[in-house]
Amino acid sequence: MWFMKHVFNPIVRWILTSPLHAIMGKGVLLISFTGRKSGKHFTTPVEYIRAEEEVWIMVGTPEKKLWWTNLIGGAPVSLYMNGDWQTGQALALQGNGDRAEIIRGLEVFAQHYPMLKKRYGDFTRPDFDLKGIVLVKTILD
Repeated sequence: MWFMKHVFNPIVRWILTSPLHAIMGKGVLLISFTGRKSGKHFTTPVEYIRAEEEVWIMVGTPEKKLWWTNLIGGAPVSLYMNGDWQTGQALALQGNGDRAEIIRGLEVFAQHYPMLKKRYGDFTRPDFDLKGIVLVKTILD
């Protein structure tokens, strides 16, 4: 995690805000937000899927990454996508507690990444355990 935070992420942030941003493709953005407890400003690169005015982020290894906890209950964010900053309201969705929205978000991801259904199987089954899955849904202004 140290390497990601102190080496990889700064390089990705630099590339995304430079004229070279196209080499990262259209699936990576920067999300900026204010820490709930610290009040500090954070910016981190993440993979995303855009579905009209919604932007979906699947948090990989959410038990190791804590940035998304600042978005529990909702928070304003800025997203740097395709060379432009956009604002919106983000909400972290966790496992079985946000079941309907998590399934909706997973369906959006599965449309772009069919391998997701291979990894999780039929995540729409009522008995499917969504524990450990965290998505961030942002509605753009």
